[in-house]
Amino acid sequence: MADGYSEAMKRKGFSYETTAALKKFKCPHCGFEFSMVYGRTFACQGCSEALKGCPKMRCAKCDSEFWIKETPQVHNELQQRFMADHIAKVVADYRRDYGLVGNR
Repeated sequence: MADGYSEAMKRKGFSYETTAALKKFKCPHCGFEFSMVYGRTFACQGCSEALKGCPKMRCAKCDSEFWIKETPQVHNELQQRFMADHIAKVVADYRRDYGLVGNR
């Protein structure tokens, strides 16, 4: 379902990073299927690195950690960096929009 949705978004002009972040993939350790956005939102919740462009993902089911470049949507270090930065921005924007950012 998410792949069809991401393809429709791609046709509407959304970026590679946005569409790739929505596609589901399987955790290389337990086989749980989830999107990068889901993993970063739930499994990485509370980790300060999630907002700093961390190049890793964490499975929300088995809690294992792996590199973003191990997913089928990402093929090299440069794409990994783009995805890490993009997902960090999505999470930061969400936190800001919903008042979840502390006052500093």
